[in-house]
Amino acid sequence: MGIVQDSLLGVMLFTLKDTFIEKELVMQLLMWAKYEDDKFPEPTILKPKPLWTGKQIFSLIIPDINL
Repeated sequence: MGIVQDSLLGVMLFTLKDTFIEKELVMQLLMWAKYEDDKFPEPTILKPKPLWTGKQIFSLIIPDINL
């Protein structure tokens, strides 16, 4: 199994410094991922509306890997 260019580009765009995600999209993304409610991060930007960074959400989606 390897990374295809589309998925690699998607991850790169998702984790850029200026990528912010609104609550509706965060909830849709996390609906399909297995995560614990107590690990849900606080939004990076609170006003005028709560926004999360792509890095915050990506860290919730990827599984814990212990080599």
